[in-house]
Amino acid sequence: MLTHAKATLVASLALLGSAAAAMTPFPAMEVFSVTLSPREQVDFAHPSGGTGDPDGSGSVKLTVMPVERQICYDFSLRGVDTPMMAHVHRGRPLQIGPPIVSLFTGPGASTEGCASANTGQLAEMIADPTDYYVTLATTAYPDGALRGQLAG
Repeated sequence: MLTHAKATLVASLALLGSAAAAMTPFPAMEVFSVTLSPREQVDFAHPSGGTGDPDGSGSVKLTVMPVERQICYDFSLRGVDTPMMAHVHRGRPLQIGPPIVSLFTGPGASTEGCASANTGQLAEMIADPTDYYVTLATTAYPDGALRGQLAG
């Protein structure tokens, strides 16, 4: 016969086990290759896109590591002026969303490196990459030269 303390312990462990089983683990790392385009860049006056640098193009390799609370980036850019900043935003194609992670800021900053980020946000990024996009601003296009969705 179980004592009250033992019964409580058994019930607690069973509940803990079922909660752990219900949690979805996320990958330790996910890599995204994102194509960046001026056509994807939007603003409130031009919600259908095309507000970016018409001479620019590029890509960025993002390595998302939720456990390390880090996202690493490596931009390859063509035809753009000096990069000024880059962010990952939450938003579907042609939507303007809030910035989630600042990759780099400041003219002349390195277009290759790593940034700290929230584990939960990085896990969400991996779970639904179509909800996230990267923007790159330059000295000539401070409101955004290039943009690309993580997936989709």
